[in-house]
Amino acid sequence: MQTTIKEKILDVDIKAQPNDVTCGPTCLHGVYNYYGDVIPLKEVIQQVSSLSTGGTLAVLLGIHALQRGYEATIYTFNLHVFDPSWFKGKVDLVAKLKAQMEAKADNEVLKAASQAYLDFLSLGGTIKYEALTPALMRSYLAKDIPILSGLSATYLYDSPREYGEFDVVYDDIKGEPSGHFVIVNGYDPDSRQVYIADPLKYNPISDHQYYKVSYQKMITSIMLGVVTYDANLLMVTPKLN
Repeated sequence: MQTTIKEKILDVDIKAQPNDVTCGPTCLHGVYNYYGDVIPLKEVIQQVSSLSTGGTLAVLLGIHALQRGYEATIYTFNLHVFDPSWFKGKVDLVAKLKAQMEAKADNEVLKAASQAYLDFLSLGGTIKYEALTPALMRSYLAKDIPILSGLSATYLYDSPREYGEFDVVYDDIKGEPSGHFVIVNGYDPDSRQVYIADPLKYNPISDHQYYKVSYQKMITSIMLGVVTYDANLLMVTPKLN
């Protein structure tokens, strides 16, 4: 007999991101708030490490969570940083990341991301690599775990590419693909959609911060996050006593 999948929505309260480079910390703050962990958004923004080019990475959000006493698991789909063969059998991820950093020493973004993953692993974080499916997302949401995701804003919003760090300008010619962070906080089996809590208050897809998109739209947006060095899911959970 086929099991009936019921709708699930987690009560995630997300603030509006203060500027165009603070979507990641704002999402992390929303996850903390969901677990009843009171901390000012300004403090999370100040404490989360950022890239020299602006913004942050999911792994840097994971590091903050680990340092705050949470458990953190990243599902990566970023082939810039991780080779699929590293997840077949017993492979030393630390050794592989260090070897790659040495072999590609001229790639500053890769070096920064790789070092962040090394720090994440040293703090007890878990990195997984497997197919990104609706079932994978539902498996966490069904256990009341919100999903923080790094993805392509350009694809999610179906908007023109953009340029500018703090004052964003949409320009289909001069612009570049843009990354973003959102929280997946539920699913609707009837419409085959997922619920999104978006830190961008005035976003191109909705007139408010909570909306639904299809699984296909969400999954493709996540996979295309590889363009901006994310493409991942981050699950942050309190440690079990």
